[in-house]
Amino acid sequence: MYRIVKKRVLNPTVSLMEIEAPAVARKAEPGQFIILRVDEEGERIPLTIADFDRERGTVTIIYQVVGATTEKLNHSSEGDFLQDFVGPLGRATETEGLKRVAVVGGGVGTAIAYPVAKKLHDVGCCVDLIVGFRSRDLVILEDEFKAASTQLIIGTDDGSYGKKALVTDLLREQIEAGARYDRVIAIGPVIMMKFVCQLTREYNIPTVVSMNPIMIDGTGMCGGCRWGGRPSSPAWTARSLTAIRWTSTRPWPGAPCTRILSATPMSRRVTCSNRRCGNMPNMRADKNPMPHQDPQVRAGNFSEVALGYTREQAMDEAARCLNCRNMPCVAGCPVKIHIPQFIAKVAEGDFEGAYQIIARDSALPAVCGRVCPQETQCE
Repeated sequence: MYRIVKKRVLNPTVSLMEIEAPAVARKAEPGQFIILRVDEEGERIPLTIADFDRERGTVTIIYQVVGATTEKLNHSSEGDFLQDFVGPLGRATETEGLKRVAVVGGGVGTAIAYPVAKKLHDVGCCVDLIVGFRSRDLVILEDEFKAASTQLIIGTDDGSYGKKALVTDLLREQIEAGARYDRVIAIGPVIMMKFVCQLTREYNIPTVVSMNPIMIDGTGMCGGCRWGGRPSSPAWTARSLTAIRWTSTRPWPGAPCTRILSATPMSRRVTCSNRRCGNMPNMRADKNPMPHQDPQVRAGNFSEVALGYTREQAMDEAARCLNCRNMPCVAGCPVKIHIPQFIAKVAEGDFEGAYQIIARDSALPAVCGRVCPQETQCE
């Protein structure tokens, strides 16, 4: 059980909680997240780590009341306990080697921008923190933002506080005034991040965006951390995500959560039209059907439904690999397994060799194999 040490209302729908969780606080870094359950019957929800205090053993979270679980969480008070508080999870934000950075936050996303700005500021980076809100009554963490930045610029849509401007306008002002940024980090609504990326692309500034808005379960099962285009959209990879076009794509299931991804424009569409190998004995478009338990049988047991291929079926199925020149399957794999290499080993009947190739990059190949969307990823 994890005690709520402090609770603070930031605005009518956003609150801050400080949770006693020494094990999490010891290893927490900006950009990481936790998963909590309010009570034993509650659902698991991921929330970004807004701050942490290693000496006190506490972790701060900031949440917006938008559903049943956050509503239940909001009814908890100081001194109450949370059932589960797991973390730190995900990749920490990269801060090494940066001299000047613009951190751009919008709405409740500014709460996530805060620990990133603080870490950069603490290591001596010049941080221009640009935050935007709809109106004055929604402004949060102003004192914390001032302490975590070299320059704080606040904008509101209605002009009731700070400058009447969008964060993109404020960012453009800084760039045109001569600010030379090593990186721009944008965290907030998807549409805001889209236009930040459009702006920074004009000036060729490396940009990082946060994919928090589509995150659901924090384990990869929801697919919020993978992107695949609809049939009319370009194919995407996790490391070459473009937030500009991400708004027209939807996630693929089954990948570990990385939370923050580089936003860099792709120069061309990735396809599997080019082949490196002409030796492809199996060119059927349809896959070998997977043997499975009869529904009447599996209704009475807890064994796995799929029975797996025989050696011959596996080798025949592996022969369908086109050995694409661009290898979009590798680019789309979050752990970058060299899929054509291990498929080639399967086609040769060298199953141990195939396992060794997978094991170089994944410690949980059986789990990955069960959640990987191979029907869209590889076919």
